[in-house]
Amino acid sequence: TATLPEGLKKGINYHQDDTQVTLVLEAPGKDFAYVVGDFTDWQIQAEYLMNQTPDGELFWLEINGLTPSQQYVFQYWVDETIKIADPYAELIADPWNDQYITEEIYPNLFSYDRTDYGIASVLQTAQEAYVWSDSENTWQAPAKENLVIYELLVRDFVDSHYYQDVIDSLDYLKRLGVNAIELMPVMEFEGNSSWGYNTSYSFAADKYYGTKDDLKKLIETAHQKGIAVILDIVLNHHFGQSALVQMYWDASTGTVSEDSPWFNPIATHPFNVGFDFNHESSYTKNFVDSVNRYWVDEFHVDGYRFDLSKGFTQTDYGDDITAWSSYDAGRVALLKRMADKLWAYDSEAIIILEHFGAASEETELANYGNGMLLWRGMSGFYAQALIGAGGDISGANASTHVSFMESHDEERQGYEMIEFGVSSGDYDVQNELIMMERAKMGSAFHFLQPGPKMIWQFGELAYDISINQEGRLGEKPEPWGSEGLGYYEDTYRQYVFDAYSAILELRNENIDALTEGTFSSSLSGSLKQITIDHTDFKMCIIGNFGTETNTITANFPELGDWFDYFTGESMELE
Repeated sequence: TATLPEGLKKGINYHQDDTQVTLVLEAPGKDFAYVVGDFTDWQIQAEYLMNQTPDGELFWLEINGLTPSQQYVFQYWVDETIKIADPYAELIADPWNDQYITEEIYPNLFSYDRTDYGIASVLQTAQEAYVWSDSENTWQAPAKENLVIYELLVRDFVDSHYYQDVIDSLDYLKRLGVNAIELMPVMEFEGNSSWGYNTSYSFAADKYYGTKDDLKKLIETAHQKGIAVILDIVLNHHFGQSALVQMYWDASTGTVSEDSPWFNPIATHPFNVGFDFNHESSYTKNFVDSVNRYWVDEFHVDGYRFDLSKGFTQTDYGDDITAWSSYDAGRVALLKRMADKLWAYDSEAIIILEHFGAASEETELANYGNGMLLWRGMSGFYAQALIGAGGDISGANASTHVSFMESHDEERQGYEMIEFGVSSGDYDVQNELIMMERAKMGSAFHFLQPGPKMIWQFGELAYDISINQEGRLGEKPEPWGSEGLGYYEDTYRQYVFDAYSAILELRNENIDALTEGTFSSSLSGSLKQITIDHTDFKMCIIGNFGTETNTITANFPELGDWFDYFTGESMELE
């Protein structure tokens, strides 16, 4: 038993002496722990028995005689049978999947193939620190109400699934006109090919996409091009390879044990995957705060999209979806507490909640503190409108919600039109060229409304491959590249891109008018229109979402000279 020395934190602690490291494991209620790894020849050695703090909460051990810059793979062996990686490690060794990561993606990858021991962690003293550009000192993210976010899965955005190739594509995104990227989860997840929501180690950047410095370079370069980076983060749950899960496991029930400091043995809400965090637990609160601060501090991310934030509750809803979606004062308090901790460290941090809760709850969260943004899915409404079956697309103009026509979770609008489009006479929505024209129309009505917006990757090319091709979570073909779909070489697909880009340019150049002007709309019928009336800018958008020629009375805000934004043709209204 020994008191933890001052200044140490949970996880791997490096010192000025590059031959020394101190490891700290939080494991309340456990009896003993050894450090086992490369430096013990993967055998239990008496001198690697960890000290335990007097309160029984932490184990710690100072290790000396290390070779500076050498990577050491290690585990904690707890109470004889539990073999786990460090929950706070920044680099994870996976004996099953690391072998498939190429030298190009991750140079000089350590060797670890002990499948009988499972997931391990890596320490390395004397690491060369990433040198951030001076441009980081003056970087400021766009106002949250003006965000145009591009949701991006690295795996399917570039065939190489490599950060460097995403960096090389940033000019493409800048031309498009977005001012933020939302990266789907990049924290260490189970397997290699994944959406990332099966997270197991929240402090480690998954090696499948590149090194942690590659990720930092991506964020730095995005900032230099005026693009914020938001991380999609999973703190509703962890998956089974997580050390926090494995440390308190009940084999008889096949879930975490009742004495787990972090998890509920049975999830308190519907739609849970993995193992549900107990968000009322002080251990979980401290863990969440550490994770949130880490990525802002270490990687300079501009904020987070919190996956399944409606699951941050200890109210037991069972499978009752309706009750789960009602106002939950405990959940509100938990999210406010988390936001306060993050904003205390970074007052400008963007917080987006995938919530879909009661209107009163979402309003309260949106109005709290610096303001949290909520997700607003409009995909079903836009799909109905775009296929020619009606569809009320109102509700996308809220400054408190990130509205989107598509996200990773929904069917692609292009596929909806090709598969289910309505026809009338010679006009057939399932015709590829007509589908692309309607995609342009949908983007005009969506992005020229006030409030933050989001594009799912390749919506700007009218991507029409189903979400279910190769399985819902399966890898999808890229629109570009030698084995891609050829969209980048397709003149008509590029016209869709050009229309998106022009519409976003109009939005970005007149954002004050969109947010401060008088907004009026008629968006429920086949004939739809939007009017923006501002001292410096006036706009009328008219669209026929039906399949037959029709007539509309345009609601121009005033008489005088008007011009068509795309053709430049002018007309005088008297």
